[in-house]
Amino acid sequence: MREQVTLNRKEQKRAMVLTTVIEGGVTVQQAGEVLGLSVRHVRRLKAVYMREGPAALAHGNRGRRPAHPPEAD
Repeated sequence: MREQVTLNRKEQKRAMVLTTVIEGGVTVQQAGEVLGLSVRHVRRLKAVYMREGPAALAHGNRGRRPAHPPEAD
């Protein structure tokens, strides 16, 4: 069973645009302009999105404790 992931607004926008690219509504170039990303990065996001779904757009460190927690006073 897959873990449920909540996407923030930026990630939701990426998911919507990538879905439109996959459906053929816009080109990778146009998606890059909308998202402010390079064509290469949009291609990479598209590949991982198709393979793993929307959860792939969430940051990999989400939910993890920081490696260097703030020092106590």
